[in-house]
Formats: sequence, structure tokens, C-alpha cells
Amino acid sequence: MGVLSSLFGKKDKNMDAQEQKSVPETKRNTIKAPTFHLKGKPDINGLYPSELVMLAVAERYSITETQFSGYLTYTYEIANPLKMLKDLQSRGFLKIGSPIDVLPNLKLPELKELATALNTTVKGKKADIIAQLSGVDEETLGKFVKERSWKLTENGEKALKANPYIQYFLDKHNYNISEVGVDIWSVNEEFVKDPKRPYRDIIYRQLNNQMNKASIAFQKNPMSGTTNTHQYCECYRIMGLFVEEEKSYENASDLYFQYLFKRINIGAGLQLLINYQLFKNDKKYQADSIKRYYDDIQLYPFHKTEILRLLDELNITGDAIRNALITSFKRTGDSGIMSVEEATDFIILELSGDVDESRDLSYKLAKRAVKKLK
Repeated sequence: MGVLSSLFGKKDKNMDAQEQKSVPETKRNTIKAPTFHLKGKPDINGLYPSELVMLAVAERYSITETQFSGYLTYTYEIANPLKMLKDLQSRGFLKIGSPIDVLPNLKLPELKELATALNTTVKGKKADIIAQLSGVDEETLGKFVKERSWKLTENGEKALKANPYIQYFLDKHNYNISEVGVDIWSVNEEFVKDPKRPYRDIIYRQLNNQMNKASIAFQKNPMSGTTNTHQYCECYRIMGLFVEEEKSYENASDLYFQYLFKRINIGAGLQLLINYQLFKNDKKYQADSIKRYYDDIQLYPFHKTEILRLLDELNITGDAIRNALITSFKRTGDSGIMSVEEATDFIILELSGDVDESRDLSYKLAKRAVKKLK
């Protein structure tokens, strides 16, 4: 039997009559083509993650819209947004909105022009003008507002309320969990199994699992490169920022500070030591590796912003900052190129803008570390 026949239940043109007869009649009749479906797992309403995403953003679009945001396709695999919207309408999750429903989608100049035509207040903020226009009877307003937008039905609102993780992925965050292998599809799969479980617990657990997975990977094979060590460290950063959203600032800062220490000693430090050993016959490369160590551990502007924001929320200054860093660094149980106290000095120098001193410190400690390899 040919490939086409085995995969799709179609007869191969090259299959002779005798070969066809050898297949039992009952078996030939039961072979079916594969059923294609959207990615992920459907909820109790039969809605897949991409459909729920489309439902969540539907009210931003008019019913005649043909140009949709690109992220709907490249992030959520929605190939035809308009077709999906119409399908959601046919299934009772969307309806065509009233003229009033269109108002929030109009720009301020358009609202002012409409307000002038209807003799309502044109002064104030956008919300003020919309409030005035909403008082106009629907029939009159409809004569001026020809466009219509999509509107959630009661069933549509219930569906989104039952899947709160969808809005999380549409909201903006100071981090990107997909960078470490946690995405809407993995969260969807766990959420469908237990819809009563808080979705943030699912996300945190998956972040922790990804961190453990990366840790096991580079411990089994230290020579595997930077992918696993980077993911391991980055998981700590993301978990810290994730917890920060819940206003648990002590836990958030502890995770973030551990990330800093691991970034210094595992993310960059381990790679320096490995490269130094691998290229023991290339003195120039070894020297460059020592200098490059600082480039790999320096604090970038986004690091400083995140650290200072956490410190501000903790409301600590001076020696309290040093003590907080030391406490978290010790909790990691890690060791490497920098000790707890040395890493603390490095971070404080970086935060203070004393870059020359922090660079010199990193260079000095890197040279000390590689000497122990000889």
C-alpha cells in the first residue's frame, strides 16, 4: 500500500487491482482522512486558545475590518481572523454591536465631529464626549454612525471569564515567558485539565519546571553551551518579575537577586571556565575570554530599572541593600568566579555607575578563577 493510502485513505495510482483486492472490504471502508483542528485543547464550550484570543480582541474591530494585527497570526496562529469572527458569531459568542458600541473605537477628532453634528458637548476628554453621545437615542445615532463593531454576547463574556489566562497573554508584561518555553498552549493544556486551578499557579509551576529542566541539562552536559545556562538564569528573573506583579515584593526581589548571582557565576562564569579549558592552546582567545566576562555580566539599563524598582518597593537604602543582596546570594548555595561578598560589591558598583571599577573587579576575579584551572 502506498504512502497516500496509508496516510489519507486514498488509493495510490500505482496500486494494482490485485493489491487493492488484498485489502479487506471492511478495512477499506473504515479508513478515514485525518481530522484537522486548531492548536491546543478546547474548553467545555469547544473553544480553542486562538478562538478565545479572537473573542477577547473582537470588540476592537468593525464587522467590515479586513486588516488585523499581525500578532494574531504569528503569535496565536489565527490564519483568517475575519472568518474566525464570523464563526464565533454563528456559534453565539459574538453579535453585531449597536451604534453606541462603535464609539470607543472612534478617534477623538471623529467623536468631536459627530458631537457637533448631533449638538452634544464637544469639550472634555474622549470618555466625556462618549458619555454625551451615548445619551442620544440609538436610531438617531445610527443615522450618523454607519459602521458597526463586534460585540460579545453573554455566552462570549462567560467564555472569557472562564478562561482568565487568555487575557494574561494579551496584557503587556516586563518579561516574556515564551522565551523560556512557557506559552499559551502549554498553559492551556494544564488549565483545561483543572479549570478551577488559578492560572498564575500553573504559569509559575511551568516556569519552575523549565528552570529545573535547564539545570539538569547543563549539569549532565556542562559542555553543551550557553543555551541551558541562559534559560536557567532567565527563569529566575522572569519568576521574580512574575511574583512582583502580585505585589509580593520580598519574594520577587529574592528571586531576582538570585538571578543576578547565578548570572554572574553560572550564566557567564561557567562558560568562561569551560572556554578557557577548551582553548588552552590559544592564549589570545583565553585572554579575550577573560575580558569578555564583564560584557556578559554587566547590568544593562533594563536590569537597573528592574532592580531599582524592586528596591524602591522594599523601601530600603544603604547597608540594607547590601544585606538584602548578600542574603539572597547566600540562599542560592552556588559558588563560582565571585563570592557572595564580591558579587554584592560588583552589583552595587554597577548600580552606582562606577563602571570602570566594576569592570576592573570582574577582570581581576576572572583572572584569579582561571589560574586555579592550571
